[in-house]
Amino acid sequence: MSLIVNFLTSPQAADFVQNSTCQVLSEGCLKAVGRPTFTLLDKTATKEQRKYSATKELLYQSFSMAAFFALIFPIKKNTFRLLKFFPQLKDCDVINAKTAKEYQEKLKQLTDKTMLTKIKGANELMSIIASGIILAVITPQIVTKLVHPIMNKLSGDEEKNKLDKKA
Repeated sequence: MSLIVNFLTSPQAADFVQNSTCQVLSEGCLKAVGRPTFTLLDKTATKEQRKYSATKELLYQSFSMAAFFALIFPIKKNTFRLLKFFPQLKDCDVINAKTAKEYQEKLKQLTDKTMLTKIKGANELMSIIASGIILAVITPQIVTKLVHPIMNKLSGDEEKNKLDKKA
């Protein structure tokens, strides 16, 4: 029991729960497992409908997570470039960094805890905004184009469509 309490009260656990990317990962994994499971348990639909819906949901959530992580890390790596647009940070030298490496070095050297908190908050705000845009706008467009052809192949609809066109 003390091992679990030690983990939950550790600085690493606190950093994890405060990180928006980790939040998206947690939520995405729960959706990727939970939604198909609940769909399969729903007895109001036929077995075939449940299997089709659960497979589609699993593919959709899995591809969404992959697309999100493919897009969020390059964005997060470059959010420091947008710090200059925050008026509260105008007096901080960290915002003048030209590269991600230089930014990280300047951030490590920063002694003003209040400014460090503001910078981390601004970065997290930009990450949350980017996450929202990626998950609400970009990912659905990408994933829909991937999932529908796969589901057509899995369900045999593609073969049925070819036969209908020949007739």
